[in-house]
Amino acid sequence: MRFDPVRDRPPSPAGSRAYHQVRATLFNGEILVQVPYRPGLVSRVRRLPGRRWDPKLRVWRLPDTPAARNALRTILGVDPTRAVPKAVVGVPADKPDPPELLQRFDEEMRLRGYAVRTRRVYLGHARRFLRDTGNAPDLPTDLRAHVLKRLESGRVSRSYHSQLISALRLFCSIVLGRPIEELPLERPRREHRLPTVLSREEMQRFLAAVHNPKHLAILSIAYSAGLRVSEVVRLHPEDIDRDRALIQIRGAKGRKDRYTLLSATALALVDAYLEGASPGRWLFPSTRPGRHISARSVQKVTAAARRRARIPKPVTPHVLRHSFATHLLENGTDLRLIQELLGHASVRTTEIYTHVSRRQLRRIRSPLDAPSQEQEDTDVAVVE
Repeated sequence: MRFDPVRDRPPSPAGSRAYHQVRATLFNGEILVQVPYRPGLVSRVRRLPGRRWDPKLRVWRLPDTPAARNALRTILGVDPTRAVPKAVVGVPADKPDPPELLQRFDEEMRLRGYAVRTRRVYLGHARRFLRDTGNAPDLPTDLRAHVLKRLESGRVSRSYHSQLISALRLFCSIVLGRPIEELPLERPRREHRLPTVLSREEMQRFLAAVHNPKHLAILSIAYSAGLRVSEVVRLHPEDIDRDRALIQIRGAKGRKDRYTLLSATALALVDAYLEGASPGRWLFPSTRPGRHISARSVQKVTAAARRRARIPKPVTPHVLRHSFATHLLENGTDLRLIQELLGHASVRTTEIYTHVSRRQLRRIRSPLDAPSQEQEDTDVAVVE
């Protein structure tokens, strides 16, 4: 019978369901401990002697010593004394372990200049693939089966599907040494969805529902400059060019710098937020010292403001960026200028806002509202 480190361990002393998800595996003279993120569990793990967190593999590493095993048994109820043979977990003895493959994958992405967030997401896809297949998969069969399994796990968007394909193709090509053209991985057909846009009246209601000066400054800057949420949370005080009425965006998507608009109204809200305070390194710092406010916090603030403003549309920070571009287009701003302000690499990306702009549609009258031709002829005859 295949050894299961969860099923075959002693009963948990805590009796909690979360403890049944604790895994302890022996690899290369170390104990790898996986625990779900629970404050109580994490505090117990920190009591283990010699433990250290591996951010790449997202596991706790402990030296394989009698003291460490006894501590695991006492504190977490995990007994790793039964070693897991490599053949049992699907790792041939003459091949690297899955953690080594993931480490190599991360190093190759770092050498190629991939962003931190991209590396983290791609490592997650590769980790789940290796967990299902081991490090010596039958690629033509296992890749197809793994992708189908992920698609059947729940409601999966086309963007997630495409991201999964990108991660697996990169992993197989630069780590497993298989050319991309040999892999049975096809991208899904692209969706053509129009962005959600708030009207000007809805935007006024939305901003009026934000009462915290800091949050109001963040959302006003995001809308008035068309910023991504990752860009607005990383603003530095020196990025605000008051004399030229511009905002400098550094290292945005694609590692590109650009300038965008600085609204006088938004600047006044920023000054009101900064009155009597010094933000330090970040324009919008977090409550944790030395860090900027998180993108997740801005998303929560946006959702709360939408509920207070009673706006039925789904509103996210990116909807503010869509609204910025659409309102500029309706005001007659040239599409290429909007492209530069948004930081789009291609004008084709910006052209999507022409489909939601009312600038051209307002010139057309619906046939339900327009008088019929017969009525027009009758009116002309009466006049004559």
